[in-house]
Amino acid sequence: MQLIFGLVLTLLATPVLIWAAHNYGLLDHPDERKHHQGAIPVVGGLAMSFAIAVSAAWYLAGADIFWGLLVSVSIIVVVGFMDDRTGLSVRRRFLAQGIAGLIMTLFAGAQLTSLGDLFGFGPVALGALAVPFTIFAMVGMANALNLSDGMDGLAGGLALITTVFTAAVAFFSGRADTLLVLLILGGALIGFLCFNMRFPWQRRARVFMGDSGSLMLGFLLAWAVIRVTQGREDALSPAAALWFFAIPLWDTVSLMLRRMLKGKSPFHPGRDHLHHILLRAGYSDSQVVHFIHLVAVACGLIGFLGWRWGVPDAVMFYSFLAIFGLYFYGVQHAWKLMRLIVPLRRQDQTHG
Repeated sequence: MQLIFGLVLTLLATPVLIWAAHNYGLLDHPDERKHHQGAIPVVGGLAMSFAIAVSAAWYLAGADIFWGLLVSVSIIVVVGFMDDRTGLSVRRRFLAQGIAGLIMTLFAGAQLTSLGDLFGFGPVALGALAVPFTIFAMVGMANALNLSDGMDGLAGGLALITTVFTAAVAFFSGRADTLLVLLILGGALIGFLCFNMRFPWQRRARVFMGDSGSLMLGFLLAWAVIRVTQGREDALSPAAALWFFAIPLWDTVSLMLRRMLKGKSPFHPGRDHLHHILLRAGYSDSQVVHFIHLVAVACGLIGFLGWRWGVPDAVMFYSFLAIFGLYFYGVQHAWKLMRLIVPLRRQDQTHG
């Protein structure tokens, strides 16, 4: 029922906000980095936020976590909306995100106190570093998802995949409040993707989520993932949880490293994400989105099955780093791979 509630409210709110966006100029226009066609309303995040807030108020108003979640997420949505509208400096964005993360950490029941047996030498307890590390993890995950929001349906689909796997963990480990929030979030995401994903009857997105949406989703997912990794014997290991968010994390860390190696700021805008590389290799928008989603599902299965089968934390962590190393090498030398891929695709298209 919570999923249906989030879905229906998003489906109802989105057309109203699309109309308002056209009347009040809440539109994303194409530029040198954005190649979508026409001005697209940037209100998908607001629609999802409305649906999640109303649903949470209905189902969670008496819970201890409610006000901490509401206040922290509201800060993120407002700051994201301001960034969409007028643009904010990196410092102001991170300051607001840090404040929201602090509130979520202290008052919404999500705090990383242990990283599990991450290195194979015993559990890694964070102690006095628990709060700052939790805030860092939340801000990092939120911005990783934000940076992956570059194609129709891409970030929303990645968020939905993470939601499904985290909800499955919450279900099997009996985390009722966390599962409830994830069901609401899943419904809101499905409703949003009805307007944002490309379908045979919808050739391009009718709405974007904007920073207000991608950051809000990232923070809520970070909150949920942290909740299911702490405090109980059947908790998901943080090392396994990394796999639920693998694609945004790999893409964000690798592009920041590549930019720094070139002497640029890691926050410098550009077209060097994984989806940009695949597009330059000659794949269509839909093929790129479906491929990345498929890889994200495979990574999520590794994390989930690793948890269910009791794979040691260190094995999950070192394998995650190993795949990241291969990924980084691949994107670092993407131009070499593209010289092989593009001629092959041209041959296929000629024979077709």
